[in-house]
Amino acid sequence: MNDETKTDPWAGFARGWFMLRFSDELEAGQVVPLRRFDRELVLFRTASGEAKVLDAYCPHMGAHLGHGGKIVGEGIVCPFHAWKFDGTGKCIEIPYAKRIPPKAGLSCWPVRERNGMIFVWHDREKSEPDWEIPVLEEWEDPEFLPWRHAKLQIKTPPLAIAENLADAGHFIPVHNTHPVPGSFSNTYADHIGEQKIKAIAYPVHGGKDEFESKATYYGPAYQVTKMFGKGLGVIINAHTPIDAENVMLRFAVSMKATKGMTDELIEHFINNMRDGYLQDVQIWENKIYLDRPMLCDGDGPIGEFRRWYAQFYTPRNEAADAAE
Repeated sequence: MNDETKTDPWAGFARGWFMLRFSDELEAGQVVPLRRFDRELVLFRTASGEAKVLDAYCPHMGAHLGHGGKIVGEGIVCPFHAWKFDGTGKCIEIPYAKRIPPKAGLSCWPVRERNGMIFVWHDREKSEPDWEIPVLEEWEDPEFLPWRHAKLQIKTPPLAIAENLADAGHFIPVHNTHPVPGSFSNTYADHIGEQKIKAIAYPVHGGKDEFESKATYYGPAYQVTKMFGKGLGVIINAHTPIDAENVMLRFAVSMKATKGMTDELIEHFINNMRDGYLQDVQIWENKIYLDRPMLCDGDGPIGEFRRWYAQFYTPRNEAADAAE
């Protein structure tokens, strides 16, 4: 093994918002067991429609609330002894007891539901979120189609996925997409990283498309790419760690159904966006991490990207000092 692969500046899990599911994948009253960040969690939607995330194991006798737990009103009931917890994780009812132990409760994770997606905040320091997921104007535009989404478990570190933001050199060999010389750029500010490009693409399902795109990472794991070409399209790329080796990739596409576009053309455009993105997956699963990659002048600002990305793995006060 190359000594390069033994270093790991990205140990642990990053700080930020991580997508768990699309909103239409969680119905009112539904309970879902999840393993994320190498921890067991339970995701559920209350009777009134609020999405909640708690640590999964009941503090009473250790039952997993995601396996057999039931929603009653705004709380979740343990399948073992029917202890009931509200959306904050506080135990509010024990049917056979006169007194609830004052410390009976579960850790509650911050949740946001935006743009038809459910996000959870992860922070090893247990601090509150210091930035928010922005509302997408396309999500509020009735001319844009509903998300067409998929999921895929990948054995890869999150960095390998996010680093595409700065990788100018992979467009031609991986995607048969030819950037206009001088059009590729990156900018980084606070928790936002952005890529802009103009290019001519020859998609996997045929055709030719001259387009411009703006890909924006909001934090370490949620990317929105807006495509401007023959059609107006949006791609969502969200990757959430399952454990130290695996991530759950959730991917979605939408486009504006403009006047005169046929269903066949819309389907062709969406399939090209989706399958073009998935061309990266085989590479991510089989590459290794190099702490000091041998770069050349056409590669893009990989070093600048890694310095920006490192803030999400650094304690908040140290990250703030480094940014000054």
